[in-house]
Amino acid sequence: MSRIALLSDVHGNLVALEAVLAAIGRADAFWVMGDTVGYGPDPSDVLARLTEKRARIVAGNHDLAVGTGQGLEVFNAHAAEAARIHRGWLSAAERDGLAALPLTLEADGFTLCHGSLRDPVWEYVFTGRQAQATLQLATTQHCCNGHTHVPALYRMDGDRVAATPFLADRPVPLEGRLLVNPGSVGQPRDGDPRAAYAILDTDGGTITLARARYEVEETQRRIRARGLPGILADRLAVGL
Repeated sequence: MSRIALLSDVHGNLVALEAVLAAIGRADAFWVMGDTVGYGPDPSDVLARLTEKRARIVAGNHDLAVGTGQGLEVFNAHAAEAARIHRGWLSAAERDGLAALPLTLEADGFTLCHGSLRDPVWEYVFTGRQAQATLQLATTQHCCNGHTHVPALYRMDGDRVAATPFLADRPVPLEGRLLVNPGSVGQPRDGDPRAAYAILDTDGGTITLARARYEVEETQRRIRARGLPGILADRLAVGL
């Protein structure tokens, strides 16, 4: 493979996903680091689109909450309400599919997870030390995760792990060992409301963060029309 799309935290935002798919164009594979559902207005359609793309998907905490009810007790009130609503919307087959998602996957020299390899579902990786713990557990050269909704890139050289600048449209070489977080397609939290994703070029040996504009107002309209908590619409406009 040469061109691989890295997606995470789509969160039922079909409008954002369609914008990202259009921006990507051709890709040899799609890897999704969890949380395809939760929060957004179109979880079933998002699952269908990713299935059409034959995406390889790992389980996120919202996927398991919607699929099985697992972890609902530790969600905040708005997240829990959205997850329960999604459980009601999805078919039994769709819920079973979410419940059956693997916690980790290995593909082409990368290990995929949602949180970390210490805790694939729940750990947020925000520091070099946390990134180091995941890379030390991996049997592959590199790893990809999500969960934070913030794009991030950590590089391990020897025993040192440090955050590396990961800015849109600036290719980063696949040197050392990397932990890559492509940010969130459906609910960015880095102050930029544009959908975030990354492109892995295995032939060229680079990874590139990208952003795609989408019709935020349309997703907001759908959230409110479907009876989800209004705050889930409001926050999309500011990317927080």
